Amino acid sequence: MKQLLILIISLTFVSTELKAQPEGVGPFADAVPYSLKSPSNLYLTNRDADEVKAFFTQAGKVQPNRIIAVNEGYSHGYRLCYNNSACSGSDQPASWIQVVTIDAAECLSFFEEHNPELLMAPFLGLKTLSGKQWPGDNEFSKVYDRYKHIACLLYRQSEDHEGVMANELALVIHKYSDKIDLETSQMLASGGEGVMLRPGNNERNEWDLWIECLEEIDVVGYTTLIEYSDAPIPGSR
Repeated sequence: MKQLLILIISLTFVSTELKAQPEGVGPFADAVPYSLKSPSNLYLTNRDADEVKAFFTQAGKVQPNRIIAVNEGYSHGYRLCYNNSACSGSDQPASWIQVVTIDAAECLSFFEEHNPELLMAPFLGLKTLSGKQWPGDNEFSKVYDRYKHIACLLYRQSEDHEGVMANELALVIHKYSDKIDLETSQMLASGGEGVMLRPGNNERNEWDLWIECLEEIDVVGYTTLIEYSDAPIPGSR
């Protein structure tokens, strides 16, 4: 199972020069920090870019001087500029908030053409099982179609049990990989006793665990990235 971790998707963001946070502008209401350990100017949410933009431009809030459309590959949204600079490359310190939402259809199309192995990475455990008599390729295809969008989600950085930072997709897969390894070891240690050794029972149990894994990955993923020109100050509305 450890081989699964070799192809796990890791999300990295291009670092930007941190400058002044827009004065009087606080973080989006339900966004979560990209890093659960260290302060960051990156936040994640499942609200789309239009809804986040509407939050920052509603009456009574500090208004941006200009709003620029942003289209970066399969991510689309806006950069809200809070001074008269061009948001970057100016003599003035840039002060902005950028919000982009991943277009899942565009993302899947891109990876299906250029890097299908990346889409398959979270499914390697199930794919191995589908090569056996049960459940078969047809059932695997149904599950893959249902959950393949998880490769196009954004995941927070958190710590594993050893204190190593990793994204939550990797941590969830690692957790279920360990759980399956443990159950297999316990089954073998039983000396052939118990229902788990009946034909097909072990495969069915492992299949169910991998489905639980995919369901959990889907829950911890996000569709929208919010980036501030500097880490926002909580409560600075």
